[in-house]
Amino acid sequence: MKKEYVFGILFFSGLWGISEAVLGGVLYRANAAYASVPLSVIGFVVLTFAWVYFPRAGTATLIAACAMLYKFFNAPFFACHLLGILLMGACYDLFFGVFKIKSRSVSALAATYLSYGLFALMITYVFRYEHWVQGGFGGVLGHIGIAGSIAALACAVLVPLSFRFAQRLKAGFAMPFGFSQQWAAGAVSVITIALWGFGIAAYLLNYLPVR
Repeated sequence: MKKEYVFGILFFSGLWGISEAVLGGVLYRANAAYASVPLSVIGFVVLTFAWVYFPRAGTATLIAACAMLYKFFNAPFFACHLLGILLMGACYDLFFGVFKIKSRSVSALAATYLSYGLFALMITYVFRYEHWVQGGFGGVLGHIGIAGSIAALACAVLVPLSFRFAQRLKAGFAMPFGFSQQWAAGAVSVITIALWGFGIAAYLLNYLPVR
């Protein structure tokens, strides 16, 4: 596996992970309505930039898995949040890497709805989280129909725009990942190391016992 691919995965998963840990932490502590919506939109935008640079099947799922790890390092453990992240990556891979629908808006819309639908059904009927079980099928439909629709419409607009911007960025900086003397690659390397250094340090400070 090329070092550029590894650095790319770590860079994009770090960006997604820190948004989940920091912004997600603020939104969930404040009990914000539809807190998953901005987090989902950010996740899909990050995956879109990653896809432009690394358009290969499995990339989005791998980034999602690493973002899960990052959130685990930096936030209290909520399995439902981690499941949501993984499903987003898998659904993005499905529609952009497997089905390859021409319309990016349609792909983004479908991937978002599918990730919300699978999450609500699995967390309610497979993993049986108490809050979701109490909400029942009505809660599932509400999550998909309201939060899922808001996120899907936002992604249908922002994902194609992100594709265009990322393609222009790639035209100027073809592969700014991995150690290099070029300033763009150097900056990305520093950001990547800083993101994961912060994540690991936060984990050590918050979870390891103090003697």
